[in-house]
Amino acid sequence: MVTREQFVSALKERETMVVELFNEEHYRQSFRPEPLREAVYSYINRPAKRFRPGILFFCCGAVGGKEMAARLAAAAVEVYHTWTLVHDDIIDNDPRRRGQPTIHEEFRLKAQEWGYPDKEAADLGRNVAILTGDLQHAWAVRLLLDSASLGVPLPVVLDLVRRMEVDVTNRLLEGEALDVLFARRPIAELTEAEVLRMLELKTGVLYEYAGIAGASIGLGKTLSENGLIAAVGRFALKCGTAFQLQDDILGITGDEARLGKKVGSDIREGKRTTIVLHAYHNAGPAEREFLDRWLGNPYLGEQEVAEIRRILIDFNGIEYTRGLAESIVADALEEIGPLPDSLYKELLLTWANYVVNRDF
Repeated sequence: MVTREQFVSALKERETMVVELFNEEHYRQSFRPEPLREAVYSYINRPAKRFRPGILFFCCGAVGGKEMAARLAAAAVEVYHTWTLVHDDIIDNDPRRRGQPTIHEEFRLKAQEWGYPDKEAADLGRNVAILTGDLQHAWAVRLLLDSASLGVPLPVVLDLVRRMEVDVTNRLLEGEALDVLFARRPIAELTEAEVLRMLELKTGVLYEYAGIAGASIGLGKTLSENGLIAAVGRFALKCGTAFQLQDDILGITGDEARLGKKVGSDIREGKRTTIVLHAYHNAGPAEREFLDRWLGNPYLGEQEVAEIRRILIDFNGIEYTRGLAESIVADALEEIGPLPDSLYKELLLTWANYVVNRDF
């Protein structure tokens, strides 16, 4: 079995493949003016785990394909993911991403240096971030189309473009919308099924797409032409959903220095997670009232954050969610049973274990 260290090393090798591609001059020069180019590359050139392109590469290899044929598609998935982060940071008003200022915050600070008044500086930061995400979305489509130059059959290229733009975008944004709307719904009105669907849409579908894209390129077939592609996609979808559950756990219990963002931000934003639901339904009346009053309250202070964190831990929200993630991963592993034994399959198996045991 591939060890965790070997898995991380394999991800690093694939990261080099896509980062070098991002910085090719013909791509860099297509973004103007210079401040917008700088914004487009800001997150992309920061240290990151690159799970999605890595999984795409591994899925391609697991069905017998050549990784180099998947290089542009892997880059497309990472750029697509990046634009969702840029826009998500605007929605959540997050000041940090990967240990550095978010795009809207970065350009707000730049605008202040340029002499903009505070409100105009904030407006400029937000506007640059919106435009940045739009450009990155378009760039992801371009990278997919360019993958035909690597020998990916045109029907596969067109199928992947259509799936990204119709299926992934619609479902992912549905998940984002539900996440925003759920934050203002009473906790008692939400069901676990609703929250899990939201997480699946918000995070799982892009992992599913990475699996489908990798397997499609590896086999030279579209999803409708080979049932194994769908199984690989379901594996990635389930692992991606479990990945988000673990993200929710780390948002309560993680180390800020390793995460690159403030622990407790989900509490401040009022995120409805399986952690919150389980703890809420197991808590007493006083704790429920406290959660109803303070979770997502704009006047929330550090003392209230600490008390909410205590409730979520003491009433087994963390423990329950960890078990839920492990159960989903167990289901995911059954999906790739038919894959032949290979180093790539071992990498996928190690990833499945990693998503529920990582600490950053």
